[in-house]
Amino acid sequence: MESINSQNSSDTENDIFESFDLERFWYVLKRSKYWLIAFVLITTSLSYVYVRYTKAIFTSESIIKLEFESEANVLGLVEVVNTQERSEISGEIELIKSRLFLSRVVEAAKFEVSYHVYGRYLTNERYRNSPFLVSFKIHNSTFYNRPFDIEFENDNSFILSYSDPKGEVSKTYSFGQEIKTDDFNFFIEKTAFFSPADDSKYFFVVNSQDALVSAIQEDLEVFPENFNAKTIKISYSDNNKYKARDLVNLVDSLYLDYTKEVKNLAIEQKIDFLDIQIESTEKKLSEYEDYFEQFTIDNRTTDLDKDLNRTIEQLSVLDSQRYAFKKSIKDLALVQNQVDEKGAIIVDPFFFERIPQSLSDAILEYSVLQQERELKLSSYNETSFVIEKIDIQLDKSKETLIDLLKSFNASLDDRLALVERRRNALEGNLSKMPSMGTEYGKNRRFYGLQEEFMLSLQTSKMELEITRAGTVTKNVILSPASLPVSPVKPQKVLIIGAGFMIGFVLSIVYLLIRYLAHNKVAGVRELERLVNVPVLGAIPLYTKETLNQTSLVVKQDSKSSLSEALRTIRTNMDFINPKEKSKSISVTSTISGEGKTFVASNLGAIMAMTGQTVVVVDIDMRKPKVHLAFGGNSQMGVSTILSGKSSIEESVQKTEIEGLSFISAGPTPPNPSELLLQDEFQDMLKNLYETYDVVILDTPPVGLVTDGRLVMKYCDIQLYIVRADYSKRGFIKVLNDLKATGQFSNLTTILNSIDSTPGYGYGYGYGYGYYSEDESKGKKVASSIKNLF
Repeated sequence: MESINSQNSSDTENDIFESFDLERFWYVLKRSKYWLIAFVLITTSLSYVYVRYTKAIFTSESIIKLEFESEANVLGLVEVVNTQERSEISGEIELIKSRLFLSRVVEAAKFEVSYHVYGRYLTNERYRNSPFLVSFKIHNSTFYNRPFDIEFENDNSFILSYSDPKGEVSKTYSFGQEIKTDDFNFFIEKTAFFSPADDSKYFFVVNSQDALVSAIQEDLEVFPENFNAKTIKISYSDNNKYKARDLVNLVDSLYLDYTKEVKNLAIEQKIDFLDIQIESTEKKLSEYEDYFEQFTIDNRTTDLDKDLNRTIEQLSVLDSQRYAFKKSIKDLALVQNQVDEKGAIIVDPFFFERIPQSLSDAILEYSVLQQERELKLSSYNETSFVIEKIDIQLDKSKETLIDLLKSFNASLDDRLALVERRRNALEGNLSKMPSMGTEYGKNRRFYGLQEEFMLSLQTSKMELEITRAGTVTKNVILSPASLPVSPVKPQKVLIIGAGFMIGFVLSIVYLLIRYLAHNKVAGVRELERLVNVPVLGAIPLYTKETLNQTSLVVKQDSKSSLSEALRTIRTNMDFINPKEKSKSISVTSTISGEGKTFVASNLGAIMAMTGQTVVVVDIDMRKPKVHLAFGGNSQMGVSTILSGKSSIEESVQKTEIEGLSFISAGPTPPNPSELLLQDEFQDMLKNLYETYDVVILDTPPVGLVTDGRLVMKYCDIQLYIVRADYSKRGFIKVLNDLKATGQFSNLTTILNSIDSTPGYGYGYGYGYGYYSEDESKGKKVASSIKNLF
């Protein structure tokens, strides 16, 4: 048996791939239909369950257009501008995603407490519509990011449950009651969304700033929308669509405010400097005013001699010049120190009126470069290309500025020396005047200077404040965040469709695997294609329950499909050997279980119903079954006849059908093959041929033992039984080999136990040309078989 399977396995596998067998495919499909439906239903159900119990994720988006100022753009350096703009866009994106900026977002968003409600399987956040509001103060940081359960008892009280290092805590509190523990203080009050009939269970979480920043940073996406248009897209995903929209709007507004703050940074520094100078000048003016008031009280006059007035006026002019020169020299030294320290240049706004235009332009250029460098440092590090480029420009500007400062400082020194000489001469004259008038005049001059200085400071501060109030950012929100209409995840149609397709693909794969693995004969057309002998017909499927009741299932007046199939086979056999009336028929198969005994006994019954005398002989002495089919015994039979222990007459047993007899195999002998080789076997056959019209021999399977081949040589017709969905395709090689020997001229085959489902394999009265509605039509169809011989 193993040799048959092994030698035919390769033939079967090659035949599988030679051509597509639609009949076999339809058979496999029909047998697998429930599995195919199960695959699709299971994968589709799993995808539905995934969609049903997965939280929806909504995404809100906005688009911002950025504007950058670059000197390279003025010079027409397009490539430099493009590279610089791409770098700046990347820097702005990193700024928005930075923890520093997101900390501002968290502070403005007021997400310190998040409120949630327990569902059947999932939890949902109650954003802006929580039935209660929590005010808190955490003393123990471990109670951040920890859930606190709340269950309403009635309209005024609730149960607060949480876990601490000591275990689970559950207590009842009233709304509006302050909850004090060593770890935290809570104050819980109702909102407009509270309902006494609400029996849902809620929980809230007090979020730490780090946790909120990390959560936002994880779900916030910032990426370039269009480099050429200098636009970026900001998107945020969350289970609550309102929260997603609000957060994106908040990020947009805070980013615009932040850029405005950076732009006003230099102005704020100037205003701070002016405030310090104004405060100092006000203090000096107050001191002078106190002096003048006391001088008037003490001296009762302020009118001095004309000479004193004239001298004082000249000294006043010189003092003003000397003061201006010294202040300029001091301012120059201050500028020199600020330049040496690479800091921002902060001086008296009137300083620029006392210096040459070239020096003023140099200071302005240096200050602009310093401000630009400070602004860029918020987006780039010290070693970046942008900063290095600005540093080179600063070095060149610094060198020019230092040269101009030295030149102008030398000029001021010469002019100051000249004023000092003139002033010393006047003071020599003034020494002759009353010291009182001199002091008074001196203070008066200084007072006037301080008043002028105060006025200039206030004017400059007002101008800067006007400039600050009018500052606007060039960045524009092109598309504000909108409320998402539908979730981006999970995509219900896509996932359920994918689940259906996966199930469909698995079904196809399973079907193909079963098709390729199916190596059994399934239908008549398949059998016709595989064998080299005529197919007499097909016998429909019979159940094991029927077989257990009785294997002899045909009746005289039966119109069942099985009885009609056997009648058609009987009719077709008449065309195989029409000249000589067939006296002997052998029935065999490849292995046991293919139904040869069932066919032999029922075919014998059908023939006996036509008035012929028929005997069915069980030659399979190793595994006899004929006596079981007819309900007889196996005490005497072929083995006892061949061994001389009983005669043929003694061994023949009658059946309930008139004209039908059978001879069982008898007791199992130790040497069945040797018994069949004796002359007594041929004598037994000759005796039976003379006694009966038809002799049907149920032989052993030819694929297991050689006994069947020995018997087949003595018969007029050799029937080879193939059982549908049981006999392997490799078994057909045994049948074809028998035909190839040339010893069996009337070798034919019958397909047994074929499924009678309409449209496949076998259908009574229709089918594939072996039988039709009545025998007259069957004879006409069977003529095709006769032509094969």
